[in-house]
Amino acid sequence: MRYAPAALWAAILFAFGCGGTAPDFSREKILLEQWQFCPDSTPEGKSPILPEQASWTSVTVPHAFRLSGLHEESAGWYRNSFHAAGGETDRRFFLLLEGAGSVADVYVNGKPVGRHRGAFTAAAFDLTPALLFGRDNELLVRVANRPDEAVDCLSQSNLYYTNGGLYRPIWLIKTGAVHIYPDMGSTGVYLTPKNIRAEKADLEVRTVLHNGSDQAVEAEVRHTITGPDGTRCASVTASASLPAGTIRTITAVESITGPKLWDIGAPNLYTVKTEIYAGGRRTDVLIERTGFRTVVMDGERFMLNGRELHVRGVCKHHQSEAAWNAMSDKELRAEWDGMTDLGANTVRLAHYPHRRYEYNLADERGIAIWAENGLAGQKWDKGVKHETRPNIDGERITREMVRQNWNHPSILFWSSGNETYQEVASHYADIIRQEDRTRLTTYASAGEKPSNVDFVAGNTYQGWYNGHYSDFARLPENAYTSETGAGSWPTHHVPYGTIRWEVDRFEPEEYCELFAEFRFQTVFRNNPSGHKMFLWWNFREFYNKKFKGNRNTKGIWTLAGMPKDYYYLFRSFLRPEELVLHLCGRHHFYRRFAPDDGIKAYSNADRVELFVNGRSFGVKKNGDYAQPDSTKTENKQAAPTAGTVINNVFFWKPSLSPGRNAIEVRDSRGLSQSMILYQKAPEGGSMPEEADSIVAGLKSSNADNPAIFIDRPAESQGPFYYEVDGQSDNTFDAIPDIAAGAAWIATKRLSLEENRTDLSFRVTAPADVFVLYSTGTFPLHTLKQPDRKTADAAEALRKDLAATGFADTGARGVWRAHDLWLADCGMLQRTASEGEKIAIPGSTLDYVVLVKPRQAGR
Repeated sequence: MRYAPAALWAAILFAFGCGGTAPDFSREKILLEQWQFCPDSTPEGKSPILPEQASWTSVTVPHAFRLSGLHEESAGWYRNSFHAAGGETDRRFFLLLEGAGSVADVYVNGKPVGRHRGAFTAAAFDLTPALLFGRDNELLVRVANRPDEAVDCLSQSNLYYTNGGLYRPIWLIKTGAVHIYPDMGSTGVYLTPKNIRAEKADLEVRTVLHNGSDQAVEAEVRHTITGPDGTRCASVTASASLPAGTIRTITAVESITGPKLWDIGAPNLYTVKTEIYAGGRRTDVLIERTGFRTVVMDGERFMLNGRELHVRGVCKHHQSEAAWNAMSDKELRAEWDGMTDLGANTVRLAHYPHRRYEYNLADERGIAIWAENGLAGQKWDKGVKHETRPNIDGERITREMVRQNWNHPSILFWSSGNETYQEVASHYADIIRQEDRTRLTTYASAGEKPSNVDFVAGNTYQGWYNGHYSDFARLPENAYTSETGAGSWPTHHVPYGTIRWEVDRFEPEEYCELFAEFRFQTVFRNNPSGHKMFLWWNFREFYNKKFKGNRNTKGIWTLAGMPKDYYYLFRSFLRPEELVLHLCGRHHFYRRFAPDDGIKAYSNADRVELFVNGRSFGVKKNGDYAQPDSTKTENKQAAPTAGTVINNVFFWKPSLSPGRNAIEVRDSRGLSQSMILYQKAPEGGSMPEEADSIVAGLKSSNADNPAIFIDRPAESQGPFYYEVDGQSDNTFDAIPDIAAGAAWIATKRLSLEENRTDLSFRVTAPADVFVLYSTGTFPLHTLKQPDRKTADAAEALRKDLAATGFADTGARGVWRAHDLWLADCGMLQRTASEGEKIAIPGSTLDYVVLVKPRQAGR
């Protein structure tokens, strides 16, 4: 059963009588979303200076510096206020930061309250001593991500961007004077299932209490345990004496009869309501969840609840294209919906602790987690070296990771690092073992082998950074795979079966598919027992300085959240009971390779039939396809290897006709899928005009840049230029609503002077003609300055087109420039009558012409 966690907690609170206006309910949790922000002007190396005449802007948290146009290696101030009523003097006020990159200093009414170092673990601050009751209190948080301030706190890596700012939610929490203490940013309640047997299991509950009053008290801790079906199954009470100002841990143990186990796909969760009573009244209450399950290694096998678990899934970062690390609950939930749909049984939350919200989602969906402490990539540091030895902040952050996420049954693996200094990772593995021996400890290796973990997994990239992709079949080096993957970009293509790629420069979809197909076949069909762990890198693309200095393209989702073709092959193996049928290569919309280069589909059906322009090109059986013999390689790194049979891949070699081709596949279960592709005319020939096309007589004045009308709807996230060799990597983001359903005119990249061309055509029916163009400005988060040359070209294009009847629609959006950064775009529109000729004068600017038939009555 799936829940929106907020709704789940509300339902639980109501069921336990914690809603409404009960006078003894003492815990309030208030989300602080609206803040004011200003950059910090403190010189590097100096003590922070409280802003006085700063220019504040309103922001919504989660917020990353980049969203305000500030570089991530900066510092900034956040300001808020809240009221502490005169009748609340016997309460405690805490500020909980779920994540601040990387060093947070908290002030109340100008007084320093505390500091937390580390970008990825939560921090709780007791604000009470600095409060003024009966009035508003000013809250200031300075967040610094400058290299000199964020050094050695497991937040800086060359493998990914660490965004500065309050990029995770912030809460104001009010409790009674005697309360559950947020130990190291945790909930303060630790749930530990023990002695798990079919007939009975024990649940140990450790509660960290703080007596914040000025008198000794007798405290009572009451725990009520509710089973997965919502019925009460046990309760236990413990008492303790607490002198004034003291912190003490109170332990209680209760037996659960016939425990239902938490397992993959069986998220049986037990809810524990902890209430604190002191002086005859309830002073605090907290609700946590856990699950009963066992995880051990039996030789080389992972055993979950006594059965072998083959780990199959993906790794993921905490980042999206527009929000960077300041992701919303909605965005995170969409990712987890995608991973659930994929069928992953495990997710490696790399390379640092993620939000508890994500661990909650994993708990609720029955998906296992590999959690990591943030020590990542130092092996590849150039110049200044980071995290070269263990330190107290690294130790504390590693402990925080464990304590803050203790109660999540989904976490099976704690990782002490990734591709870093072996001795440092070993030290933090010891810290993890000191904290928790109920889970397995691991490390993600690029050759390092710490000896004090339960197993070392490998980041293996045969066929990408070295070797041939078929080398992945070798054992034992690929028995435990913590990462593997290949990059791809939707405008990069090679003929099917061609082994050609260049890391970070030319990453064709077809080669990535070969790479993925071989790995999936090896893991899911040829040798599943030999590959104990298989985690694809990565679920979603993420920003870093790899491909074109912009992103890591190994995601099975793009950074914008679009599944790539091989997502569906992965899904067909992970979820054989779910019907999968997917045509590959729709973004390669204009084929300039041989007409019989091929059509590929992914499906877990027994049989699939291909139709081209209504004609059948035969039925293929599952298992007919074999990867081409790689002796045809064009890449010097690749060694010859015979073709390999790959299940769930279907491939035909019809000869496409010049011009428009309607492609359709139908499987043996009644599913079908279709797409439109265009094939280049043979040398010396011309593209045929379609009788029913809305565009006729299309001409380009540049013979080296012919224009092709692509008579199918332009697609969000798809390319619009037709070059496939890395010369035109531009893509749409979202198509403006006004142009939804419009087809487009494809050319080479028009921002290159040599491709400049005048376009002309006529419309065969009433139509809206749109021109989408780059404005020369960029979203703040790209940190790119306006491009005057582009802006001037855009202004000239607007003037030229205004003279021919085009008007500004007012629609504004973004798309991806050739360098992959999001760029602002505008849209012009002209309404054309049947037979009317349209002329688009040439400009050295990224733009595309779209044409949409007008609906009757418009």
